[in-house]
Amino acid sequence: MEFNSEKDAYKFYNKYVFKMDFSIRKDYLNKDKETVTTSRRYSCCKKCVKLNYEGDVMPKKIRALTKIGCGAKMIIVLHGETMKYRVHDFVLNYNHKLQIIQYSHMMPSQRKVSEVQGFQTEISEDARLLLKQSHELIGKEAGMLIDYNFFGDVVTFDTTYKTNKEYRPLGVFVGFNQHRQIVIFSAALMYDETIDSFKWVFGTFLEVMCGKHPNTILTDQDHAMATTHLLVMPQTFHGLYTFHIKRNFMKHLDNHYKENSDVPYIFGACMYEIEEVKQFNRVWEAMMKKHNLEDNEWLSGLYRICDKWTRCMMKENLTTGMRSTQLSESLNAAIKNYLKLDHDLVQFFRHFNRVVDEKRNNELTAEYEMRQKLPMIRLRQTPILMHASETYSPTIFVTFQNEYCESTAMVI
Repeated sequence: MEFNSEKDAYKFYNKYVFKMDFSIRKDYLNKDKETVTTSRRYSCCKKCVKLNYEGDVMPKKIRALTKIGCGAKMIIVLHGETMKYRVHDFVLNYNHKLQIIQYSHMMPSQRKVSEVQGFQTEISEDARLLLKQSHELIGKEAGMLIDYNFFGDVVTFDTTYKTNKEYRPLGVFVGFNQHRQIVIFSAALMYDETIDSFKWVFGTFLEVMCGKHPNTILTDQDHAMATTHLLVMPQTFHGLYTFHIKRNFMKHLDNHYKENSDVPYIFGACMYEIEEVKQFNRVWEAMMKKHNLEDNEWLSGLYRICDKWTRCMMKENLTTGMRSTQLSESLNAAIKNYLKLDHDLVQFFRHFNRVVDEKRNNELTAEYEMRQKLPMIRLRQTPILMHASETYSPTIFVTFQNEYCESTAMVI
């Protein structure tokens, strides 16, 4: 095979590896006295091998490995008579996972901007939009259904966002994906927050999701929402957002913050730390008596539903770590970047779709990074960590590894 120029050879090989779903880089070259390239090697981006550190325990600060000694390459040599480049060596074998087609455009050798994309960038800048805000994906509804089938075991539902022209509550069903990123399952712009409205929203959500009920749903302390949950999802465990409880605690017992009381610390221990029910009851009663809080209606009402928010009573239910996160607040912050008060309903949902696009793009980036970089294993000779690094996503693996390392340091 011959090429008229070095550039043509690179284009050919780069197009080939794009279809094979990996990336290349320009490696060494040789030139003659007249600075004409006589030979050139194109290698896989994962060609080199990073030098190993000494010792069994990995240092705290080290970059994730991206080079694993892949031997895929193409070498071209200039033929003196024809002055064309011929393929001298071509190695097809690789030793790493390939990217899937959705992430191919993120690979280093495939990152290029076409004339059409450049024109779109100029239009986006004129409209004061980011380039990623100018794209709209097709099939969001189908994508939400697929996401729910994978990650819909634990769902949060929140209606705190009301920044729209009609000042109506926006109800959003949200969860976590395998990278612990926000994934949006569904949304509804509601007329009000009554039992009838919630019955329609929850019922329609289940209908759209082919009747699949989540194992756990987390909400705030809204009475109408709790009543509706019992009617529509009686078999689903209903938990409460600890973030909302903490915010309500500050509203009802703000004087204890001002007086440097130990009530906030005891309350936090009851919510996050205590693992035995008997210990929780004992600590709670002591707190109520010590600070004369027996007549506090809000705390008394909260205690009656302690099975929905205390760690000791929720540990048997799947929550995937969502109960103690500011998930809804994080989503609301993202929504505010796109939605404005003067949007009508059509504009409102058009811009809301851009929020969904942003979350999908974050997942796409995380998937690409996961295939590009090897996880950092602290104890290299530990089989369970080696297996976990191949099974879990990087985010989940780091959490697992931290727990494992802490357990090995315990003395029983």
